[in-house]
Amino acid sequence: MTLHELYFEHFEKLIDNPVFFAFFLMVLIDILTGFLKSMVNKKTTSSKGIGGLIKHSTLLLVVCMLYPFCDIYGASGMADTLLIFYILFYAISIVENLGEMGIPIPEWLKKYIYKLSDEYNKGDTKDEQK
Repeated sequence: MTLHELYFEHFEKLIDNPVFFAFFLMVLIDILTGFLKSMVNKKTTSSKGIGGLIKHSTLLLVVCMLYPFCDIYGASGMADTLLIFYILFYAISIVENLGEMGIPIPEWLKKYIYKLSDEYNKGDTKDEQK
């Protein structure tokens, strides 16, 4: 079987991969919560929204292009590990978005997320006073 045939075969199997599917859902949820945060905080700008969509779309495209190659060469475990780290980063971003919308976040979790920490919020009040 030629490489391109093998590539497309592995590409078709990508949607059945639970780690990739979780990654894809986390990206969508992050986009949605980021948009809702901007609406709630009345800071919606098209340039920031388009920039975010380009960033997320590029990451999805790169993962979709490279994952089948990793699978073909037996490195799918390594690719899954990388996706799990991205899932964790997106989970943090989602919690940040929810916290900035005013949705209550447990205190034990707030202290580990910089944007929701007292240190970050103290920096915001200094900037507002200037």
